[in-house]
Amino acid sequence: MASPAGAAGRDGARDLLLSHLRGLEPWQLEDFKLGLQCPELLPEGACSVPWADLRAAGPAGLLCLLEERFPGRRTWEAALRVFEDMRLSPLCERMRAELAVSEYSLFPSRPSQRLTFVGLLEDGPSERSHRRGYRQRLRTRILALWARTPWPEDHIYLRQVTQREHAELRGLLRPRGAEAPPLSVLLEGAAGVGKTTLATKLVLHWAEGVLFQGRFSYVFYLSGHRLAELGNTSLAGLLALDWPDSQVPVEEFRAHPERLLFVIDGAEELTLGSDGSAGRPGADWYQELPAASILVRLLKKELVPEATLLVTAGPPGGRALRRLLLSPRRVSIPGFTEGDRREYLRRFLGDPDVAEAAWRRMRGSETLIGSCAAPLACWAVCAGLKRELGAPTPTSLYARLFCGLLAGAELGLQAGSSAGQWRAFCSLAAEGLWLATFTFAGDALEHRRLEAPFIDGLLRLQILRRVSDCEHCVTFAHRSFQAFFGALFYVLWGTRGSLGGVPRHQEMRRWLNDAFADASAYWRQMVRFFFGLLETELARQLEEALGCQMSPGVAHEVLDWAEELERCGAISAHFDFLWLLQCLRETQDEDLARRVLNHLPEADLDIQGCEHLQVSSFCLQHCQKLRKLRLSVSGQVLEKKWTSDEGTPEKRVADSQMHQWEDICSVFCSGNLSELDLSNSKLSMASVMGLCLKLGNPRCRLQKLTWKSVSPMEALRELGIVLPGNQRLTHLDLSSNSLDAAVCTGVFRMLRHSACSLKCLWLEKGNLSAAACEGLASLLASTPRLTRLCLGLNPLGDEGARLLCGPLTRPECVLQRLELWCCQLGTSSCRHLSDALLRSRSLTHLNLRRNNLGDGGAKLLCAALGHADCALQSLNLSHCSLTAAGCWALAHALKRNGRLKILDVGNNAVQDGGVKELCGVLRSPSCVLQTLGLEKCSLTAACCRPLSSVLGSSKSLENLNLLGNDLGLDGVSRLWTALRKSACKLRKLG
Repeated sequence: MASPAGAAGRDGARDLLLSHLRGLEPWQLEDFKLGLQCPELLPEGACSVPWADLRAAGPAGLLCLLEERFPGRRTWEAALRVFEDMRLSPLCERMRAELAVSEYSLFPSRPSQRLTFVGLLEDGPSERSHRRGYRQRLRTRILALWARTPWPEDHIYLRQVTQREHAELRGLLRPRGAEAPPLSVLLEGAAGVGKTTLATKLVLHWAEGVLFQGRFSYVFYLSGHRLAELGNTSLAGLLALDWPDSQVPVEEFRAHPERLLFVIDGAEELTLGSDGSAGRPGADWYQELPAASILVRLLKKELVPEATLLVTAGPPGGRALRRLLLSPRRVSIPGFTEGDRREYLRRFLGDPDVAEAAWRRMRGSETLIGSCAAPLACWAVCAGLKRELGAPTPTSLYARLFCGLLAGAELGLQAGSSAGQWRAFCSLAAEGLWLATFTFAGDALEHRRLEAPFIDGLLRLQILRRVSDCEHCVTFAHRSFQAFFGALFYVLWGTRGSLGGVPRHQEMRRWLNDAFADASAYWRQMVRFFFGLLETELARQLEEALGCQMSPGVAHEVLDWAEELERCGAISAHFDFLWLLQCLRETQDEDLARRVLNHLPEADLDIQGCEHLQVSSFCLQHCQKLRKLRLSVSGQVLEKKWTSDEGTPEKRVADSQMHQWEDICSVFCSGNLSELDLSNSKLSMASVMGLCLKLGNPRCRLQKLTWKSVSPMEALRELGIVLPGNQRLTHLDLSSNSLDAAVCTGVFRMLRHSACSLKCLWLEKGNLSAAACEGLASLLASTPRLTRLCLGLNPLGDEGARLLCGPLTRPECVLQRLELWCCQLGTSSCRHLSDALLRSRSLTHLNLRRNNLGDGGAKLLCAALGHADCALQSLNLSHCSLTAAGCWALAHALKRNGRLKILDVGNNAVQDGGVKELCGVLRSPSCVLQTLGLEKCSLTAACCRPLSSVLGSSKSLENLNLLGNDLGLDGVSRLWTALRKSACKLRKLG
């Protein structure tokens, strides 16, 4: 047994080396890091330290890396070799002397044998007996936890401990830089993917002397389940729970807190508030507090700020933990890879051909594949596939699994008690989901009057599990099991809710609204199971297996909920349409889908995979009352070019997807759809041709089509061929497409067609140049219905403006709105625009925002604006390089113009002088200006006097934008006084 003095010497040797590293100048520390990159400077057989580990490390971090890479005496040898290469002779001499002293006097030697330096720096013969005892006790505890976690007999174990896993575990706790706070790592992931397993493996490997021997002197494992059972305690009391005897060496812990690792698992089992303590770092380790408060202070680095934390977090508790931890390094635990899932299925089913067929059936559902990330969920899906012959859904697989487990099982139920016990059990599952409770103590089971033989039977079937760190508590074997039985509660016969107060159907509406109207991911799994359980055959099988009666009116309650959504206008931009379609597809009931979807007048779908395509195909053809549809196809669902031979599985998949796309396109001819947005879709030419065929159908009643950023570009040519046949289309948006000459020619030819009824055309951000304006000019001259043209973000230039303005002067042109924002226009463009304003009888709105027009351009425009024949009502000159001189010209034009209602000169340096010019005319009774934009115009309090005068006298001004101006308290006070007067007509002040 090593003496206390021996251990103290070991820590003293470490402190000596740390003091040498801290004594280096910053540039010397960088040279030392570079030296560790050179294998020839390191002890024989050692590998260089990766620069990624070294780059941000400070002295303490470097020492940890040295101890981990070169344990024992090799730590000093490595440092000494690098110091010698740096020619730090005095330091090297001192270190050699310290090495010699360490072997004789710094540490006591054994009788008749000198203690080697290796024993001083690594855990070995000199390790303190209490530390060895603690390691052994911790190892025993972790192994006992694993032993108390049962797995199904036919579960497949895919992974064993490997060197790669050790490297991954080391990577989790890689030290940060010298200036960074002590490390806090947050392991995040779905339920059951292996967060606890990974954390406990790390603890076990430290206890067995495999990992982090030079990094951490002590590793503590704190379980949320265990802490939830404690009353008031202290940090020292928590650490004593795993200590071999009553003598916990707290002072040893506090002497080197940077060598402590706290592994905190299942913290969401406690109610973690902010604690409101704001306690000082290094607070009293012996202070008695509730266990949850101790944990909060530990997480906030108030108790042991220098320690390293490794914390696991499931979906419900992750957000709260992120708020408590200081700059945590977040690590996502994905669980089984796709390869793992496929291998699990192959080994579970045994027959490779059967497994491959089952895999192909699963591939149609990304949700099903995704759920198999957790090993136990993967087992549940595979066990269900053994019993499922048709196309599997998550609900059908789980229902088949539980029916199979219960067939012939003895649950010890008394005669006539089966229905009541199952209903109570499902109510417990639902209540747990409402309260985010996933562990149930004995009193919760007694409160529900759940009989002990019934619970024991569920434990034998491994639907439930004992909690490893809390023997009288149970939990569902996997979170998805709780979601299934929670959903089952809402389809069983009965009216009482799980929480006791609110009726069952009202509870159902609340979580349906959360899942769809508020797009909450928390309820997703339970909601999907709920809809799946509405399938008649599944409900019948569960009735037989459980001995319970299902409620016949649940489908009607869902219809009532959908009707209420429509009536209350709850369908908003946040509504998760696609998830609703997936849930309706789970029911396999076309009639129910049709009746629910009849209450949805609009839908927003982002198709990102084959399953999305499949459910959209199933449901959209039943949307007979759909008026608006935004449909974005991404993820290369329809972009793939299939080259497989006829009859191959790949070819069959491609054909199936094309049929599904055709079903979706059939909605365009349903008779009610009036608005379609296909923005950001990635299509194949085959899918484009099918789409255009429906758009050209005489039954298509589309009035507005948005086709922004759609690929491939060749699709626009197909669109140009079919759209002339659609006489109802009045709004077309082709923005954010590269409109080359060939495409432009086809589009303009389409728009000049005699049957074309287009009124509004958007061609923004289309890379149109002056050359394209000839076609646009011809279009304006020959299209008697076009009233709005938007060409923003195109490099038209002054020549483009000249070409466009020609047709505007003709009497047959009826254009009312022209948007040329950010089109690289200059002063000379304003000459042509001014002529168009003088001669056009229809142009009422002109947007020239973000063009470098200057005061000269403004004066040219004002020459027309001040004319009595000018019909302009709205003019946007923001970001146009105007000054007070431009405002003077605008003010004089407004005196003679009685039509302009909207003027925006924001983001120009018009300053107080320019505003005074405008205010002079705004006070005139003949001025009808309703909206004035002065955002970011370099205004001060000096402009507030004329503005307040306008506010008190103007009969028309309703909207004023002064954002981004430093008006000061005096200026704001002056405006406020004017606003309070009854004569002020202003409605909106920005």
